[in-house]
Amino acid sequence: MTSMKILITGAGGMLGTDLGNVLSPEFEIVGLERRPVTHLTVPYDICDLTQARKTREAILSHKPEAIIHTAAMTDVDYCEEHHDEALENNVAATEHVINAANEIDAPVIFFSTDYVFDGKKKGEYEETDILNPLSFYGKTKRMGEEYILQNAKQALIFRITWLFGIWGRCFPKSILRQAETMPQMNVVNDQTGRPTWSWDVALAMKQLLCTKKDVLFKPGTEIFHLGNTGTVRWADYARFILKGAGLESVKVKNISSAQLKRPAPRPENSVLALERSRKVLGLKLRSWEEATLEFLPKLKEELAAIEAKAKAQAAEKENRE
Repeated sequence: MTSMKILITGAGGMLGTDLGNVLSPEFEIVGLERRPVTHLTVPYDICDLTQARKTREAILSHKPEAIIHTAAMTDVDYCEEHHDEALENNVAATEHVINAANEIDAPVIFFSTDYVFDGKKKGEYEETDILNPLSFYGKTKRMGEEYILQNAKQALIFRITWLFGIWGRCFPKSILRQAETMPQMNVVNDQTGRPTWSWDVALAMKQLLCTKKDVLFKPGTEIFHLGNTGTVRWADYARFILKGAGLESVKVKNISSAQLKRPAPRPENSVLALERSRKVLGLKLRSWEEATLEFLPKLKEELAAIEAKAKAQAAEKENRE
């Protein structure tokens, strides 16, 4: 029996990389990436998804049986100040992927965000709650969702929150880097969410593809929320990370989001209800605490490798001069 061919957009990103690593033993994986990436272990093509023709050609040439669309502009503050780029990367690119997928009857898994909600609800957000994004990033992800709901032949939308992972910018990485030079850091204490490891999301997608493929290939679209279990505020999450990394001496001071003065507003409540993905798909991720404690040693290894590489490059440059 031949393995299913799956195309991953944003294959070199945080989630895309983990998906490639987790899925490649079981499935035939091909990636699309905007620029060359040195760490990828799966084959990939260079493709700018904001260009409709090139996106269509790339997808139709591979004829995947399913597409996992992770490519996105996720820098929330950058999106707030660069609307045109955010629209191109989060809306137009999604439209191009969906249109090409429809041509070859390939179902699409699309990743969205808690930022489609305004965060004012008391309690967990259900999949059916009214969307009211505060930031432009959130608006572009809502627009992507709307296009999929109106146009995709077959698609699953997964909203995930507070994603962290090895390959890319994330909160734990930022905290450990700050801890190298700062005895105290300021962290907001008025936002609550579910930290979610990209590796665990990738494992969940493998489980879905192996055990609930019928849901993916069913005509129409469905929305699910996915994340590690449990909730925490950013400041307490920072303290947990520091303790887990053996850096308790670094202190965390609680501040408000208003004090931080970021360009894009964030929802206070980012807690998504996970019951539907458990009941319908059988997906239940472990706690964010357990995921974080397994992740931290891997992150420290990666940061040490980056530092060693930088030192080697600096020494090489000095020798040349």
